[in-house]
Amino acid sequence: MVKQTMITMKQPELGQKILELRKAKGLTQENLVELCSINVRTIQRIEAGEVTPRSYTIKAILEALGYDFTNLQMESEEKSVPSTGDKSKASKFLIKAFFIGIVYFLLAFVEMAFDFMLLESGELSVSNGWYFAVKVAIILTFSFFIMGFYKLSILIPNNLIKGGSIFLIVGIVISNSFDMFAVLHPVISIEIFQIAKAIVFGALYLVFGIGLIGWQKQFGPIAFVGGCLGILSGIMFISVVLVLPGLVVFTIFETLQLILLFKAAEHLENPKSQTESNAVQWTN
Repeated sequence: MVKQTMITMKQPELGQKILELRKAKGLTQENLVELCSINVRTIQRIEAGEVTPRSYTIKAILEALGYDFTNLQMESEEKSVPSTGDKSKASKFLIKAFFIGIVYFLLAFVEMAFDFMLLESGELSVSNGWYFAVKVAIILTFSFFIMGFYKLSILIPNNLIKGGSIFLIVGIVISNSFDMFAVLHPVISIEIFQIAKAIVFGALYLVFGIGLIGWQKQFGPIAFVGGCLGILSGIMFISVVLVLPGLVVFTIFETLQLILLFKAAEHLENPKSQTESNAVQWTN
């Protein structure tokens, strides 16, 4: 019996492949049923991509069609490897995310100053227009910056980074939109909202940090240290009382995020340097 993990092609590609092989042999579905003793309805559903059959069922069908199932596995693996063109596009996107991330990084200090201003005095010493402009700019630059990690999580599968990226983008949109709304129409105290924001983003960065550690094999110490700092800053935010020192840790964490994006883009664009430097080890 073939282990389930040996068959890696997914539906609907698997069903399409079986359909092509059957037609190439000049067989009907009924003919195939006679050769492999599998219910005709099962054959129909497999070819339609409606179900994912067990490995021994795939083996029986492919043997009846005179096709080596190991070739199917190899074809699937080849399809899963990003092409040079895909890597080049991803590299360019990561470079953009890196530079836009620097803009976000600098804007974050301005945003922080505005937020502290509101916490201390309850009002801004600048016009609402400047406050709104910074908040909107933070939404746009932060979202693009984090999309770099989302893109990277597709090339190097990492569900924690992928999910964390999505929630971080949603979180920044909601929180900054509420900040702008609250300046014009206060609904809850600024202190309560900032505490809630610290807890939510602390939890998200805790998850994101764990995800970065999962890339340690590919990115080495930078992923491990960055991940640990992400976890630490997340815990400090959640505690609320350690938010201020947590911001210092978080600043270092975001600096390492920028470096990681740049390194990832560099190695996607120049795969030959991969053998010369062990900083990033791409695995397919």
